Amino acid sequence: MRKQTVRRAKIVATIGPASWDEDVLADLLRAGVNVARVNAAHNAPEERREIIARIRRVAGRDGRHIGILQDLAGWKPRTGPLAGEDPVRLIRGQQVEVVPDGQPLEPGRISIEDEALTGQLEPGNRVLIADGLLELVVERRAGRRLQARVARGGLLLGRQGVTVPGLRGRPFTLSDRDRADIAFAAEHDLEYLGVSFVTSPADLELVREELRRCGARAHLVAKIERPEALERIHEIVRVADAIMVARGDLGVQLQPEDVPIAQKRIIEAARACGRPVIIATQMLESMVNQPIPTRAEVTDVANAVIEGTDALMLSAETATGQYPVEAVEMMDRIISATERHFPPARPAASEAPTTIASTIARAATDIARRWEAVQLIAAITRTGFTAREVARERPETPIVALTVDPYVARQLALVWGVYPLVAPFAESTEELIDEMSREIVEAGYAQRGDHVVFTGSLRYFPEPGHTDTLHLRQL
Repeated sequence: MRKQTVRRAKIVATIGPASWDEDVLADLLRAGVNVARVNAAHNAPEERREIIARIRRVAGRDGRHIGILQDLAGWKPRTGPLAGEDPVRLIRGQQVEVVPDGQPLEPGRISIEDEALTGQLEPGNRVLIADGLLELVVERRAGRRLQARVARGGLLLGRQGVTVPGLRGRPFTLSDRDRADIAFAAEHDLEYLGVSFVTSPADLELVREELRRCGARAHLVAKIERPEALERIHEIVRVADAIMVARGDLGVQLQPEDVPIAQKRIIEAARACGRPVIIATQMLESMVNQPIPTRAEVTDVANAVIEGTDALMLSAETATGQYPVEAVEMMDRIISATERHFPPARPAASEAPTTIASTIARAATDIARRWEAVQLIAAITRTGFTAREVARERPETPIVALTVDPYVARQLALVWGVYPLVAPFAESTEELIDEMSREIVEAGYAQRGDHVVFTGSLRYFPEPGHTDTLHLRQL
């Protein structure tokens, strides 16, 4: 069996200056990246266009199905850019001026690109920068300008995120830039779209309507970054296609000790609805500058796997870090070692199947679990629905998703335990299973003599949700 079938939880890697070279991208994919992330907040369209072309070129050469996730910038207040290459040093106790003009940063002067936010600030407000690494405390106001004291110092880079705990954000809207980035996702047929600062199901419906207008097929990843989203997590999960636990922004809104509890709640809500869930931010943060992670980071990654997450995301580690490939290799090692010692967390016994498709998926998993001769579950799927239903059951047996659509194959790259395979069109279900059996063997996922459970539909490639067939075959 191929090496990549050993690991069930997937790896998402953010692409940036440290990793967008084509040779580095090739090394990242070979190291185990399943989904490549590009951030519209940091990359201009022409830059993203070239990155996407490189990812697909490298993946195509190696015969890999790699999904691409583009984050929308959303409404996130940021500091202004650097005036040059050197960061601005902030010293604890230093007095600084905070202005809303978005001009380049200067020593003693910090600009924020959002006057609506700075206009709400009052003496005593804490202003957290760069996921809380830097902290200012507002002391007084003079018109549009604020005087603040540095409570936690360090090096300030350009365009860092700004958060004010306790200050509710503005209502969710799509800016002209967001709409342009959705159109960009449609133009380039991207597989996933990350939606920032979601607070309600209506926010996702607004984005989905724009996707439909543009003709995009991208699945929506709801990024949970605000306490308001936690309050409505079950509603949001039902509307989203996938969930991201964005621990950076969420972590500056919550007390540190509350973040692990929130993470577990979100994972449980996503799994109950069968939605892929991504754990993000500071997974292996020390590897931005060091070749090995801390033991605490290793434990953090392992615990996320044990909790049942579908994917783990690297951010600065692969975007700007000194050791992007090593970070992916380390993530792969931690996940694989954890999965060898801890079986997948199965759905609770009380979670009985509620549809024909979910009943078929559970039956396939039960057969594979009870009969050791079964080496593989093969989900025949047009839209990815069947494969996701099987993955929801968390079988220990590998899952291969067989589809005629390369886009669906790339979209399934995020789903726990699923390894996509594109196969040629067939005229009937029987011919399809014969063809798929050959493809599975040729691809190295199984050998002649192995037993495989096929799931799909007798009504060849119907609308999604009509999975009704279970077929056991010896190859």
